[in-house]
Amino acid sequence: MTDYINLLLKTGIETITFIIPLLILIFVGLFLTEVLFQWGLLKRLEVIGKPLMRLANLPPACTISFISAIGSHLAANAMLQQLRNDNVIKDKEVLFASILNTIFVPIKEIKFHLGVIIPTLGLYVGGFYVAVMWLGTIVLIGVVILAGRLFLPKRNRDRDECDKKMLTQGHEDIKKNKFKILQSSLNETLKTFKKISIIFLITTFIIFLLINLGIFDMIMTFIEPSASVVGIPANAIPALTAYIASPLVGYPMIGALIKNNEISNDEAIIVLLFGGMFMLPIIYLKFYFPQWVSVFGLRLGMIRGMISMSLLMLTRGIILVLFLIF
Repeated sequence: MTDYINLLLKTGIETITFIIPLLILIFVGLFLTEVLFQWGLLKRLEVIGKPLMRLANLPPACTISFISAIGSHLAANAMLQQLRNDNVIKDKEVLFASILNTIFVPIKEIKFHLGVIIPTLGLYVGGFYVAVMWLGTIVLIGVVILAGRLFLPKRNRDRDECDKKMLTQGHEDIKKNKFKILQSSLNETLKTFKKISIIFLITTFIIFLLINLGIFDMIMTFIEPSASVVGIPANAIPALTAYIASPLVGYPMIGALIKNNEISNDEAIIVLLFGGMFMLPIIYLKFYFPQWVSVFGLRLGMIRGMISMSLLMLTRGIILVLFLIF
């Protein structure tokens, strides 16, 4: 009984430590969007991301989250949800806009690519794998643009309903007292934030509890037998397992195998591509699904996660097959 209590306490502490900074970002994103919306300032910001929004057939209102994604994707998603709550954008538009915001991911992670991946794996292996990661993001953006043009209604930019609503809202709210606007924004934000924070807390706690119970370690035992099928040598299995569990640990281990000539560059690439297909679900389950479900709700959050994860896994799977063939 004591062990279970200690396990729950440990999981609780890990959960609280993990989610507090993220909840702060969510609150700031929600509040900022509500203030901008009530002040009618969204219209002024749309020019920055308007060309890309037009390319994906998304309403100009989505531009605010696109701009925010430069700093924080979590805050950007919170902004999309607030716009959804205000009936400015619909579910499909929220989904496509959220995925479109991933265009900044490779740019924001370039320091990690140049400072960790390439130095530990070498220019050939590291450069190849970084290119694969960038390609995955390009595929995501391409699919969203195509889906937006196919599944979203064509827009008359001069008579867009979202533009009308924002302009009307802006003209009405500018007349209000600024203090009342802030107070109203805070009240609206708290309504959404309460729901999000509770779901985020519960979901994250469950995931961390599964990790502490060793569920993910059990999954690893099923992966190892299939590694030999794609030509991964036995001496690379520990590095593969480490990479799936934690890329930061796996990169140096794979790099050491290359440096000591225990595996070739091509074998290292196979390890990364094969391992990445199993690493992505673990990373998504641990970090991203709890965030998206808490922000967008269970249905839309799960769809958001499955689309991104599936496309990235598919991209790596195709490249792995092509690499093995050629």
